Amino acid sequence: MGKEKGKTEWIKGKTALQHSLGLGAVPNVIPPGEARLDGELRLVEIGWHPVAGMGGKWLAEQSGLGKMITKNIGTYPDPTQHWAVLVGDFVHQLWMDEDLDVIYNNEKLEREQWRTFEVGKTRFTDEALRQAAVMTIYKMRQERAAYNIISNNCQNFAVRLLDAIQVGAHHQFATSFAVYQAATGDGTIKDLFVDAHPEEQKIDPAEPSGIQRTDTVQNAQHVMDENTTKLDNHSSWFKRGNSSSSK
Repeated sequence: MGKEKGKTEWIKGKTALQHSLGLGAVPNVIPPGEARLDGELRLVEIGWHPVAGMGGKWLAEQSGLGKMITKNIGTYPDPTQHWAVLVGDFVHQLWMDEDLDVIYNNEKLEREQWRTFEVGKTRFTDEALRQAAVMTIYKMRQERAAYNIISNNCQNFAVRLLDAIQVGAHHQFATSFAVYQAATGDGTIKDLFVDAHPEEQKIDPAEPSGIQRTDTVQNAQHVMDENTTKLDNHSSWFKRGNSSSSK
């Protein structure tokens, strides 16, 4: 009886903590609008903020980070440091459902909560960005649904989304999105294969004037590498937590 009660209380506590972290789908905040790839150029940023307190510790434990660290197989990005893609008034991010499978959500940008870095530009409208992000998560889930500290995390999502929406990548995105549409029946991007700015495909250092394709992904990867805490076998509280739990 006591064992069953303890299990029930543990489940209640876990559920409360999941809710405090905000796990699960949230309402879309992107306003209705045309999904276009030929809008006005807009700044693309990446940003991070911490997942604080016990919620962050629980997330680290659930992602298996502690076990990885004790096996001494390398360094990993801190799962309590959350990254997202910021364009205009909105944040596009990978998050998790209650089973820790990856999902997409968006929210209004409250700039004071984020440390931000400029990485490029895009012509995607807000609705096109939303659809590109949904496609990105769909492709990640096809490969692996569960959140993973190495290969299925918020940084991986940010890089994939940036690769899709960067200036000069129209044809590659259109091809990928057409495959996604055929598989799912989703997506309403207008004039998908009409490239209104073919000149942006080129990279010509001899002609620096005008808009050219820039490596937004490389910029972002450099920023995240420079600004993400790496955890390894010297992260003492994880080692303590693992050793105590295994006794």
